[in-house]
Amino acid sequence: MRNNYLWYQFWRHAVVGNGLRFFYSTVKTSGKEHLPKDKPILYVPNHQNSFMDALHVATTTKPVIYFLTRAQAFKPDIIGKFLWSINMMPVYRVRDGLKSVQKNNEIFEKCIEYLKNKDTVLVFAEANHNLKRRIRPLSKGFTRIAFGAEEKHNWELDLQIVPVGVNYSEHRTGGNAVQVNYGKPISVSNFKALLEEDEKEAADQMKEQVSGAMKELVFHVEDLNEYPVHKLLWDDLEPDDFKVIDPEIANPRIQKTQKHVTPELIEKAKELDKIAEEFNVDLNELACGKQVGLKDLLFSPFYLFSLLNNLIPYQPIRYLIKNLIRDNAFDSSIKFLTGLFLLPIFYVIVSLILLLFGLDGIYILGYVALSILTAPLFIRAKQLFSLNSARSLKKKKPALYEKLQSHLQSFKQLRESILNE
Repeated sequence: MRNNYLWYQFWRHAVVGNGLRFFYSTVKTSGKEHLPKDKPILYVPNHQNSFMDALHVATTTKPVIYFLTRAQAFKPDIIGKFLWSINMMPVYRVRDGLKSVQKNNEIFEKCIEYLKNKDTVLVFAEANHNLKRRIRPLSKGFTRIAFGAEEKHNWELDLQIVPVGVNYSEHRTGGNAVQVNYGKPISVSNFKALLEEDEKEAADQMKEQVSGAMKELVFHVEDLNEYPVHKLLWDDLEPDDFKVIDPEIANPRIQKTQKHVTPELIEKAKELDKIAEEFNVDLNELACGKQVGLKDLLFSPFYLFSLLNNLIPYQPIRYLIKNLIRDNAFDSSIKFLTGLFLLPIFYVIVSLILLLFGLDGIYILGYVALSILTAPLFIRAKQLFSLNSARSLKKKKPALYEKLQSHLQSFKQLRESILNE
């Protein structure tokens, strides 16, 4: 047994796994039957949502995973030591300095040793994260590890590359649906002959094959210039979260849409998106309405309790996101990781205050139990009780609001037309 095995499993399942079940409404998986058994695996997932991507892969599969993570996350040292303890390893980029980049050689050697022992390594081959729903060009780092491992061990490892697609109905908040798709494994040995002839061509073909497999596992828009149109039609205007996170539904829609895309339509989509972002308007809410069901009515007292109970500990999280973290791709990671530790501390503090005021232990236990059980409702409570930003825009800038509605209506009509083809 590895020295850190129990420690790693504690954080993976007891803390993070349970935390994700509270943070998201649904986490679905598909394709796990493809995962190789008793073979070294190199996971290559898409990278849209910062730390959340790695957490979803870690908690939906059985193998112990070693993660390549950007070096910046390992500062300060106390954070770095903790990340090392849960199998995360730093990867350095050019911006970190030439000497730092040279440290990657040692990290890659560690990866090769883990793969030799039939362990699993996870590499974000897109190199950085981006909230756009598409697969970006892959870097060559994962090909270097894959070929290096097989060459060092005389092509006896039978290393398997598993493409992974992590899909979110909404990236920046919790309370939404996630689907993690595992693709069919790609054997590194398939590229042996080509590697012996042309190393660059072998790496390029591996990147192309893995990229193509990943594109089938996510909501993918190939043409970046057309992205605003597809996002608006099949994300912002979609009332069903599960159709957004299912590439078997989303990608055929995108294919059907391409013949309708014009430069004028792209500009209109960009303008609509710009207005929505500037005035913080939720286009999905504006187009589909704030969906309130019977469950919301029945749970309304619990939503209200959760909102009032968690409003104070939420303020530091809100401050971090609004004032310190400039990259929106970190929003859900900050909310999840901070809340994972901050909420239990807050509940303990409130319990101690209640105890000092002489409240009976049974009531304090009731408060703690109710706090834990209703914590996942906080996100939905904020949605239900929040002010409607579109309504505010309508009062302050009616002409702009009408323009927004007009654009939305034209896209709704196009969407219906495409769906009926």
